[in-house]
Amino acid sequence: MVVFTLRGSDPRIAIPAKDEYRKFRIKTVKGANDVAMLKEVLKRRLKHGEWPLPNLILIDGGKPQLNAALTITKGGQSPFTWTVPRVIALAKREEEIYVSGRKTPILLPKTSPLLLLCMRIRDEAHRFAIGYYRTLHGKGFSEN
Repeated sequence: MVVFTLRGSDPRIAIPAKDEYRKFRIKTVKGANDVAMLKEVLKRRLKHGEWPLPNLILIDGGKPQLNAALTITKGGQSPFTWTVPRVIALAKREEEIYVSGRKTPILLPKTSPLLLLCMRIRDEAHRFAIGYYRTLHGKGFSEN
Protein backbone atom coordinates (compact mmCIF):
# COMPACT_ATOMS: atom_id res chain seq x y z
CA MET A 1 0.00 0.00 0.00
CA VAL A 2 1.33 3.40 -0.94
CA VAL A 3 -0.01 6.77 0.17
CA PHE A 4 0.21 10.08 -1.63
CA THR A 5 -0.69 13.48 -0.23
CA LEU A 6 -1.87 16.39 -2.34
CA ARG A 7 -0.22 19.73 -1.80
CA GLY A 8 -2.79 22.33 -2.79
CA SER A 9 -5.28 21.77 -5.59
CA ASP A 10 -2.77 20.90 -8.32
CA PRO A 11 -2.62 17.09 -8.75
CA ARG A 12 0.89 17.34 -10.17
CA ILE A 13 2.08 18.32 -6.70
CA ALA A 14 1.08 15.05 -5.01
CA ILE A 15 3.94 13.65 -2.98
CA PRO A 16 4.52 10.15 -1.62
CA ALA A 17 4.00 9.85 2.14
CA LYS A 18 6.52 7.03 2.52
CA ASP A 19 6.13 6.86 6.30
CA GLU A 20 2.54 5.74 5.66
CA TYR A 21 3.40 2.94 3.19
CA ARG A 22 2.42 -0.50 4.48
CA LYS A 23 3.19 -4.09 3.51
CA PHE A 24 0.60 -6.82 3.85
CA ARG A 25 1.55 -10.47 3.71
CA ILE A 26 -1.37 -12.42 2.24
CA LYS A 27 -2.70 -14.82 4.87
CA THR A 28 -6.01 -16.25 3.65
CA VAL A 29 -5.59 -16.72 -0.11
CA LYS A 30 -3.87 -19.72 -1.65
CA GLY A 31 -2.51 -19.47 -5.17
CA ALA A 32 -2.73 -16.54 -7.56
CA ASN A 33 -6.10 -14.84 -7.11
CA ASP A 34 -5.60 -11.09 -7.33
CA VAL A 35 -9.26 -10.26 -6.63
CA ALA A 36 -9.30 -12.31 -3.41
CA MET A 37 -5.92 -10.88 -2.37
CA LEU A 38 -7.19 -7.36 -3.02
CA LYS A 39 -10.22 -8.00 -0.81
CA GLU A 40 -8.03 -9.34 1.99
CA VAL A 41 -5.68 -6.36 1.89
CA LEU A 42 -8.51 -3.83 1.81
CA LYS A 43 -10.31 -5.49 4.73
CA ARG A 44 -7.13 -5.51 6.78
CA ARG A 45 -6.22 -1.93 5.83
CA LEU A 46 -9.65 -0.53 6.64
CA LYS A 47 -9.78 -2.28 10.03
CA HIS A 48 -7.04 0.06 11.22
CA GLY A 49 -9.14 2.79 12.78
CA GLU A 50 -5.97 4.54 13.94
CA TRP A 51 -4.99 5.18 10.28
CA PRO A 52 -6.77 8.05 8.55
CA LEU A 53 -9.55 7.14 6.16
CA PRO A 54 -8.34 7.76 2.59
CA ASN A 55 -10.05 10.30 0.35
CA LEU A 56 -9.45 8.05 -2.64
CA ILE A 57 -8.47 4.44 -3.16
CA LEU A 58 -6.81 3.75 -6.50
CA ILE A 59 -6.94 0.09 -7.47
CA ASP A 60 -4.59 -1.44 -10.00
CA GLY A 61 -6.86 -3.30 -12.40
CA GLY A 62 -10.11 -3.13 -14.26
CA LYS A 63 -13.79 -3.73 -13.60
CA PRO A 64 -13.38 -7.00 -11.59
CA GLN A 65 -10.87 -5.40 -9.24
CA LEU A 66 -13.03 -2.29 -8.86
CA ASN A 67 -16.08 -4.40 -8.04
CA ALA A 68 -14.09 -6.38 -5.46
CA ALA A 69 -12.90 -3.17 -3.82
CA LEU A 70 -16.40 -1.73 -3.80
CA THR A 71 -17.79 -4.78 -1.98
CA ILE A 72 -15.31 -4.10 0.82
CA THR A 73 -15.49 -0.31 0.97
CA LYS A 74 -19.27 -0.16 0.71
CA GLY A 75 -19.71 -2.75 3.45
CA GLY A 76 -20.90 -5.54 1.15
CA GLN A 77 -18.63 -8.13 2.75
CA SER A 78 -17.33 -6.29 5.74
CA PRO A 79 -18.39 -5.09 9.18
CA PHE A 80 -17.69 -1.45 8.31
CA THR A 81 -20.46 1.09 8.71
CA TRP A 82 -18.73 3.83 6.72
CA THR A 83 -17.68 4.13 3.13
CA VAL A 84 -14.61 5.48 1.41
CA PRO A 85 -15.66 8.54 -0.61
CA ARG A 86 -14.24 7.30 -3.93
CA VAL A 87 -12.74 4.11 -5.28
CA ILE A 88 -11.40 4.00 -8.83
CA ALA A 89 -9.44 1.44 -10.83
CA LEU A 90 -6.73 2.00 -13.42
CA ALA A 91 -6.37 -0.71 -16.07
CA LYS A 92 -2.90 -0.77 -17.59
CA ARG A 93 -3.51 -1.83 -21.19
CA GLU A 94 -5.13 1.39 -22.36
CA GLU A 95 -4.79 3.33 -19.07
CA GLU A 96 -8.57 3.18 -18.63
CA ILE A 97 -10.10 4.54 -15.43
CA TYR A 98 -13.07 2.61 -14.07
CA VAL A 99 -15.49 4.21 -11.63
CA SER A 100 -18.61 2.81 -9.99
CA GLY A 101 -21.94 3.44 -11.66
CA ARG A 102 -20.43 3.77 -15.12
CA LYS A 103 -20.43 0.94 -17.68
CA THR A 104 -17.62 2.26 -19.82
CA PRO A 105 -14.20 3.36 -18.62
CA ILE A 106 -12.96 6.93 -18.75
CA LEU A 107 -10.22 7.48 -21.31
CA LEU A 108 -8.23 10.60 -20.51
CA PRO A 109 -5.66 12.13 -22.84
CA LYS A 110 -2.21 10.64 -22.26
CA THR A 111 -1.03 14.10 -21.17
CA SER A 112 -3.81 14.62 -18.61
CA PRO A 113 -2.40 15.61 -15.20
CA LEU A 114 -4.97 13.35 -13.52
CA LEU A 115 -4.01 10.34 -15.62
CA LEU A 116 -0.31 11.02 -15.10
CA LEU A 117 -0.87 11.19 -11.34
CA CYS A 118 -2.79 7.90 -11.33
CA MET A 119 -0.05 6.25 -13.38
CA ARG A 120 2.63 7.61 -11.05
CA ILE A 121 0.82 6.24 -7.98
CA ARG A 122 0.28 2.85 -9.65
CA ASP A 123 3.91 2.66 -10.72
CA GLU A 124 5.09 3.53 -7.20
CA ALA A 125 2.84 0.80 -5.78
CA HIS A 126 4.37 -1.68 -8.24
CA ARG A 127 7.90 -0.62 -7.30
CA PHE A 128 7.13 -0.96 -3.59
CA ALA A 129 5.36 -4.33 -4.00
CA ILE A 130 8.11 -5.79 -6.19
CA GLY A 131 10.70 -4.82 -3.59
CA TYR A 132 8.68 -6.56 -0.88
CA TYR A 133 8.17 -9.63 -3.09
CA ARG A 134 11.92 -9.87 -3.70
CA THR A 135 12.62 -9.51 0.01
CA LEU A 136 10.19 -12.33 0.85
CA HIS A 137 11.53 -14.66 -1.81
CA GLY A 138 15.12 -13.79 -1.00
CA LYS A 139 14.49 -15.02 2.55
CA GLY A 140 13.23 -18.40 1.35
CA PHE A 141 9.54 -17.50 1.48
CA SER A 142 7.28 -20.05 -0.18
CA GLU A 143 3.56 -20.33 -0.84
CA ASN A 144 3.24 -23.76 0.78
